[in-house]
Amino acid sequence: MSILTHHPFKAGYVLAALCFEFARLPLYILKYVVPYGRPHPAWTYKQALTMRFVSFFVHCSATVQAKTPLPLLPGAEKDQFVTIDPAPSTAYKGPLAPTPSTKPVRIGGTWYPAPLHASTSDTEKNESTAVVVLHLHGGAYVTGDGRTQASGFFSKLQLKHGGATHVFCPQYRLSTLPASATSNAFPAALQDTLTAYLYLIRTLHIAPRNIILSGDSAGANAALALLRYIAEYGAEIQHNGVELPNPSAAWLWSPWLAPAESADPAWTRTNPHYATDYLSFVFSAWGANAYAGPGGLSVLDSPYVGFKGRPFRTIVPLWMSAGGVEVLYFDITQFAEDMRDKGNDVTLDVERHAPHDVGLVGNLCGFEREAVGMVKRAGEWYRGVRK
Repeated sequence: MSILTHHPFKAGYVLAALCFEFARLPLYILKYVVPYGRPHPAWTYKQALTMRFVSFFVHCSATVQAKTPLPLLPGAEKDQFVTIDPAPSTAYKGPLAPTPSTKPVRIGGTWYPAPLHASTSDTEKNESTAVVVLHLHGGAYVTGDGRTQASGFFSKLQLKHGGATHVFCPQYRLSTLPASATSNAFPAALQDTLTAYLYLIRTLHIAPRNIILSGDSAGANAALALLRYIAEYGAEIQHNGVELPNPSAAWLWSPWLAPAESADPAWTRTNPHYATDYLSFVFSAWGANAYAGPGGLSVLDSPYVGFKGRPFRTIVPLWMSAGGVEVLYFDITQFAEDMRDKGNDVTLDVERHAPHDVGLVGNLCGFEREAVGMVKRAGEWYRGVRK
């Protein structure tokens, strides 16, 4: 573990990095005036400059392994924030089965615009007009949460343009380094993902046909894991005589499909799109190694983590979104083809000049218009498959 993740070295590194970046800033200001001086000539001046800032922040925060606190208190979200108890342990089977070090726990989550409550009975649920997006945030399993500062921009887009009446963003456990029995490695985040899904269908009685499963980056990895889990274990997880149902559709935004490859910094640095993305090789390696945990990188070979080259069958229609100049573009386009070959209903949408996961950071790096366009198209697609 790097000494830069501990004080006072952490603070010293951040200060030195900021000074160095600001010293170079005038050079970028001048360089980006000319379109062909930008990382991509189709980007605007604002996009090129703000992408520089976002790239710096991602690299710097990964170098010091900045921690994201996950309190189970409302905070700024007030009434939007709720806490959820885990389902009975029998719901967590196979790769999600409880172990001495990784058990389902109570988690938090944020509702947009306001919470739904368990006021709808089982007999009335099919009459509900609520369409709920269960959105799993990105952040390489090591950063981020579902709260308004991190997930508010994307959630509001899904409400305005995606056809949803509500969005629920669970605060799943994040992995940390050094790896240990308490570092929330795989499958902690997936246990929490299942907890959130069961909360919607069992506690709130939301009809599965009214649920859209959504995830960006690592969140899309978790969404795929949930779909695979339902396909493989759904029949064994019955409630009132009914097996675990599928959601009506899934939105997969810039899915992270091969964390094992990301553990090697060289894989990210040598990617043809590395210069046009903000994903740092340090960030990707941090996430992969932390999610692997004390079991080592072989854990990432699980079909519930590594989806590249491992398509599976699901009855859920899939919308896959990719940025045309992001590092993960090649994996996403190939996986979409592989899933189609398995007989799945897959629609691939590419935002031609966008970097990774602009739904998450579009408001920070000048890609708001692209993010709006992606969600609008996803909403139109959803209305079509739901008929």
